[in-house]
Amino acid sequence: MSKIRFRQKKVLIAGGIGGLIVLLICILVGILYVNHLTGKMNGQRQALEQELEQTQQVLKEEMVEVEIVTRDIQSGESIRTNDLETRKIPKSVIADEAVLSKELINGKIAKVDLPQNSPVTASVIYEDEVTTRDIRNQEFGLIELPIKLKQNDYVDVRIKLPSGQDYIVLSKKRVEDLQNGTVWYQMSEKEILNMSSAIVDAYINDASIYALTYVEPGIQEKAYTTYPANKSVLDLIDSDPNIVQKATTELERRNRVKLEEALNAMTPQQRQDYKSNRNTQQTAEEQAAAEQTAAEQTTYQQQTNDLMNETSTTQPQNTETIFNDQNSVGGTP
Repeated sequence: MSKIRFRQKKVLIAGGIGGLIVLLICILVGILYVNHLTGKMNGQRQALEQELEQTQQVLKEEMVEVEIVTRDIQSGESIRTNDLETRKIPKSVIADEAVLSKELINGKIAKVDLPQNSPVTASVIYEDEVTTRDIRNQEFGLIELPIKLKQNDYVDVRIKLPSGQDYIVLSKKRVEDLQNGTVWYQMSEKEILNMSSAIVDAYINDASIYALTYVEPGIQEKAYTTYPANKSVLDLIDSDPNIVQKATTELERRNRVKLEEALNAMTPQQRQDYKSNRNTQQTAEEQAAAEQTAAEQTTYQQQTNDLMNETSTTQPQNTETIFNDQNSVGGTP
């Protein structure tokens, strides 16, 4: 009997020691977990305190009302009042730049690209030239244009003579429109006369007229016009009013000849490669369109199935009631 009690005491003691060990382990893990949570909370609290401090500092700063662009504005693009929105921002953000109203910004040209929500100040815009009474839209199909030329780009139109002399005929002209090698500029009467003289010069001397784009038109200054209008050419224009049209037609013909020579210079292999690439591109576009149509049909079918499932889960009306209602609507007694 005494042996049994002794064994029970040993079991109880061992169980107590084991329970004590487990309790100590749990306490240790709990302390470590609490310390981890405390450290994490302290870090979050410090971050919140820093953010609060920065917010309070911003609130203490002097706020100014500035016009913000509501969309991406490209360099050389005109800014209108519907592109602007008035917001308050800290004065330190715009430093000492001049703050302008919508009325003063309207119609101005962006010097650089302005991403959405950018403030508009005097340093990022400039005023386009005043439209005088003699400004006219003029189109040209004889100018050799850069391949990457696009609307609203700014260019210098130059004439290159066979002797190597190169002159600027038109300086910093904006491309008002561009279609199939024909370009439109707004030109003054003097510019029109200079261009007419350059066209006749190019016709007589077998010269070429070409255009070069500006890299940063909002920042780069307008180049000086270096082409001297030839007096004899101007006299020729006066004596034969059709000479400009003749020269224009001839230069356009020369440009067409150059294009045809470039096309004829292509080897049969180059032509085949071009056709293959074109067919491959067309096939890829057709495949993409087919995949999109299939996806739309799948989506439509899924929506139809969902709608049918929803309809089937609703409580059906009594067939006899529906039949009687339809007869009532149809006027059947």
